[in-house]
Amino acid sequence: MAGYRPSKRRRKETSEVELTLIPVMSLLVVLVPMLLQTAVFEQVAAVELNLPSVDAATFLEQPDPAEIKASLSLAVTNEGFQLISDEDVLKRLPLTDGKFQFDKLAEELKALKEKRFSHQQAIILLIEDEVVYDDIIHTMDECRPFFPGVSLADRIVPGEE
Repeated sequence: MAGYRPSKRRRKETSEVELTLIPVMSLLVVLVPMLLQTAVFEQVAAVELNLPSVDAATFLEQPDPAEIKASLSLAVTNEGFQLISDEDVLKRLPLTDGKFQFDKLAEELKALKEKRFSHQQAIILLIEDEVVYDDIIHTMDECRPFFPGVSLADRIVPGEE
């Protein structure tokens, strides 16, 4: 009995298919470093503040007038810095080209610490609403070497109390 040739319908033609992975690998070699460079990983920063505690009721007492007169405050406005003691402006440092003069602020703080406020360890920063956060932090960093106790407050305009 002679055999029949199988029909073409049943026969599956197999051909060798070669996968080219080189373009995919080239894409990954370019994409992975680019994605890693643009990814933002967790950034943590800490700012040390002196805030009144809930238990301490000393802030409710009337402050000593001599203590107020001897304290130093730094007003940070959209016009520049003002070093203030007992509502008297000791020094004004206006903006230069729209930027704060942090180097001159450090010089003035050093001079005031040596001459007039050698006993004082704290300074109060009076911040206006328009001042940028980065400038506030930079100001705090400039104050800490001379006055380690940095406190924040809103700027009180005379006549608004």
